[in-house]
Amino acid sequence: MSQKILDENKPLYLQIKEAILRQIENRKLVAGDKLLSEAQFQKSFNVSRITVRKAIDELVEEGYLTRLQGKGTFVKNRNLEMQKSLSLTEVCLEQGKNLTSQVLSVEEVAIPAEFNSLFSTEKGIRVERLRKIDGVAIMLEKNYLPLDFTFLFESELSGSLYKVLVAHKIEPKFKGMNQVGISQLTDSEAQLFNVQSGLSVIHHQGTVYDSKNHLVLASEELVRVDLPDLFKYYL
Repeated sequence: MSQKILDENKPLYLQIKEAILRQIENRKLVAGDKLLSEAQFQKSFNVSRITVRKAIDELVEEGYLTRLQGKGTFVKNRNLEMQKSLSLTEVCLEQGKNLTSQVLSVEEVAIPAEFNSLFSTEKGIRVERLRKIDGVAIMLEKNYLPLDFTFLFESELSGSLYKVLVAHKIEPKFKGMNQVGISQLTDSEAQLFNVQSGLSVIHHQGTVYDSKNHLVLASEELVRVDLPDLFKYYL
């Protein structure tokens, strides 16, 4: 993609974002296509890498693109992306599995750097839980929610978090950002899972929005994949 900045009155990142969107709308870029690297965009548009990253970050957040760790940024299938966001509770019900949740903490914290551009405040509420299927720890999750969701401090969170949100007229509807990588469990994480330190797990980061495209939560999950007969994990 070789582009020139055309409108000096429009932010540079927005012009790059619109150029990528035009390529998607004109089907010059289709689902599964890999984008240029940030360095290539930087050279093509003659702008800073920070400018390029802001444009791409917004397209990832809006569900047009997805990042795969170590592989690059790709165009997403928007039809699939707009599917209803299923909770782990619903997935387990479909698979006939017994899901339980151990609430590790519910507290006000600083939003991690990877999510802070999504929130209107520097702090939010973190709900940290260990999810177990048929008694086996399968997922460690950290959910970051808006600071005004104060009802979480008084809610029973060992069941479906989505049901708690819906009860307060907040309906998780669509998936947004969806980034997947591989991590190794630290000593403290491995102790929670009751496995050896260093075990490789899926490291998943994602966002969920309501029907008005308001952020409901941003999540970080560590998921065991060494027990495929116990549970099938879907992103």
